[in-house]
Amino acid sequence: MADMQNLVERRDRAEGRLEAASHASDMHCGYGDSAPRARATPHVQAFDSLLAGLMTEHLQISKDIGGDVWKHLSDLLAPISEQTQEVVTFRANRGSKLFHHVSAVSESIQALGWVAVAPKPGPYVKEMNDAAMFYTNLVLKEYRDVDEKHVDWVKAYLSVWTELQAYIKDFCPTGLA
Repeated sequence: MADMQNLVERRDRAEGRLEAASHASDMHCGYGDSAPRARATPHVQAFDSLLAGLMTEHLQISKDIGGDVWKHLSDLLAPISEQTQEVVTFRANRGSKLFHHVSAVSESIQALGWVAVAPKPGPYVKEMNDAAMFYTNLVLKEYRDVDEKHVDWVKAYLSVWTELQAYIKDFCPTGLA
């Protein structure tokens, strides 16, 4: 009985984290609860559709089945969700001297959620990489002739996502098996 109660409590905590991450994503994109979603970019609308459609259905069925099915899913996604939330929250600190760097990471960090994207997570990672480019271009503009370290940072950061796309293409082209 205690094991069942522990499992239910863990499920509830994971569900709360997922809901918080979803709400934070809305706030991060500037849409909040009262602004219309019609202004969202196509990739945000597509992600919203994924979450509202099949992903919501899958999560609900997983919760209904319970046991190891729900435990595995919530355990897998919880750390990614928590870390992504921390990055998005940190970005709210607009006083940072390195705001463009932080914004680039904040815009693209959701690519780590590729493990929950099917049937083709590679293009999803590319979209998140592309979302970061606005800010990485600002970093390049600001530091190109000032501090080459920042230029190297941009190249290395964008390479992370390019390499992840190559990995997905080679090993998980239709999603995580």
